[in-house]
Amino acid sequence: MSQPTIVFSLGAWSTPAVFDAVRSRLNTFGFDSECPARPSVDGEPPLKTFEDDVASLRNVLTRLSEEGNDIVVVAHSYGGMVASSAVEGLAKEFGGRVIKVIYLAAFALDKGQSLLGLLGGNLLPWMKLEVSQSLPTPCLRLWYIYAVMSQGDYVHTDNSTIWHDLSPAEQELWAARARGTSRLVFSGENTYEPWRDISCAYIICEEDLALLLPLQEMLAEKVGGPERTFRLPGGHSPFLSIPDRMADLLVDIIKA
Repeated sequence: MSQPTIVFSLGAWSTPAVFDAVRSRLNTFGFDSECPARPSVDGEPPLKTFEDDVASLRNVLTRLSEEGNDIVVVAHSYGGMVASSAVEGLAKEFGGRVIKVIYLAAFALDKGQSLLGLLGGNLLPWMKLEVSQSLPTPCLRLWYIYAVMSQGDYVHTDNSTIWHDLSPAEQELWAARARGTSRLVFSGENTYEPWRDISCAYIICEEDLALLLPLQEMLAEKVGGPERTFRLPGGHSPFLSIPDRMADLLVDIIKA
């Protein structure tokens, strides 16, 4: 029996390279994988929405389903929201091939909930706003600055929160590779709760400074409860700090 294809759902400001080490390790176990880029990350002008991210991931999942591949989605951080909405209608019982969704220190939101809504209407302190200089026309730029109340239209992160368990040199490397994310995605509303139709699991990152432990534990309880909750002794980016250990855990969850 062939192994399922693993599809990674990226978090904000991340490029596919963040999962290279994990994907290489998974390949040694016979797992093919894909990690599509996010339309909302490093897009110019920064007008891409949550719906654009969902559509992009859904296109990949639909293609793989039509090719006859069983699929496991691994969703990190903001990517949890994207994955939740993107897998709607793609469970096996509905004619798709998605057999499992694994949330990795990820937002698993209720139907109709946005990330901003979960956070009480404000971005977290480590999410930094920046105004783009690339909107195509003065009129559009004036409208957009008004629309976001002059708070900025890109969201960036900081080293000390996302990569705190990496060496200073590694933090600098990944900070240079990080890209801004369109602010609009954080207002998008989730459309589906996969755990009602698809086997789901949650990996808690115990040293995470971005999604703190109480929030992860609350989300894990909703997704699958204690029997489907797993833990890694790492920060928000275990695919960079402990990639082999993360890959091994994914294999264990998939094969369970």
